[in-house]
Amino acid sequence: MIKEGEQRKTRYWGEYEVTKVVQLEEPELAYSAVVGEARRKYTFVQIRWKADGQYKLWFPYWVTIKGKERYGQYAPMMSEASLLELLDKAIRKEFFSQNFLNQLRKTITDELNSK
Repeated sequence: MIKEGEQRKTRYWGEYEVTKVVQLEEPELAYSAVVGEARRKYTFVQIRWKADGQYKLWFPYWVTIKGKERYGQYAPMMSEASLLELLDKAIRKEFFSQNFLNQLRKTITDELNSK
């Protein structure tokens, strides 16, 4: 698992620091005709690139099949409940700027008021 404070390096983009991490309390259960039951552990990670100091969001996940855990290699697919849990945790852990949260509130309020 990824831990806050870790220093890492990518092959093409350079070095970064893991600044914040939130993850699901319980993995999301999934079924596949090929492998049967699988569990997906989704995370939101905030990183800071060493080269320019910019913060970015990363969405890694791990898949457990028949007791063996491995890193997810594709874009994550998750339920609304899992997304909401991660967003709630990320907001409470101050992943996002005040401007982002204000825009999110406006978008949600506008959508709810249009119904």
